[in-house]
Amino acid sequence: MLLSYLSTSVMETLFPKSDQFFDGPFQIFQKSSFHRNLNKGYFSKFITTMSTIVTAFLTKINRIDYRNVETYLEYGKKLLRINVPCVCFVEREIFETHFLLSLATYPQTYFFLFEKKDNYLYQYIDQVSQYDLHSDNPNKDTIDYMFLQCHKTEFLKQVASIDPFHTSNFTWIDFGIYHMIQNEDTLVQGITHVSQSVYPNVRIASCVDPNQPCVTDIYRFVVWYFAGSIIGGHKDSLISYANAMRDKCIAIIQERHHIMWEINIWYLLYQDPQIKPLFNCYVANHDPSILLHY
Repeated sequence: MLLSYLSTSVMETLFPKSDQFFDGPFQIFQKSSFHRNLNKGYFSKFITTMSTIVTAFLTKINRIDYRNVETYLEYGKKLLRINVPCVCFVEREIFETHFLLSLATYPQTYFFLFEKKDNYLYQYIDQVSQYDLHSDNPNKDTIDYMFLQCHKTEFLKQVASIDPFHTSNFTWIDFGIYHMIQNEDTLVQGITHVSQSVYPNVRIASCVDPNQPCVTDIYRFVVWYFAGSIIGGHKDSLISYANAMRDKCIAIIQERHHIMWEINIWYLLYQDPQIKPLFNCYVANHDPSILLHY
């Protein structure tokens, strides 16, 4: 197992920077046994028909009374231990405390260091002066939380731009998705299915037909046309979608001085005839179907 703390120049040599794709070089990665075998050509016939799982865990984003950091870590480790190509963004403190000494437990996972202020949306936080959501859990639905949710597509774009496992597809899965599954065998089955599923466009779970009109204030109330815990697809489609998502988030902040749930913004993007063709929706809910129907 090889773990490398790399300088900016070394990282840019290994993974040349593209301003179109991401804001800066990653600071750390784990060279897994999977990737060593990939370099030897063992997986060359199969790897392009797989999807890299992308996830992230950041703390000090909000406060959830019913699920603490330790519980989230327990759930997330169940995901990272599954034998599929995976990239996980974590804060340095979390990585060094909870993962550094047990990397062999996560042989197919690259860990990239990421602090919340690395999120491009913090460049605009001073403009979020009219943040007012109708939430039944305001301790959870903070500005920091919304910024993190809206950054999911950026995480995908960043990983797709360096493509450490040489896969054609990339799929975001929430770090704590186990709370929806509550069965380890089903989790493994679902994640394995997702990692072996490829699509030419953007695959998104839909709880309500997004062709139906929205009859509520989408800027204030959460809407469940889409489930935000999973989104994936082909590299090119994801990059186009992520760029549209970035533009839309910035526009909402600058025009409304506000931000809201990523799934609400995805619904707004779905209504754009230029972006709608990117969508490939499937019916699912916040249960095992979100993975098994992918």
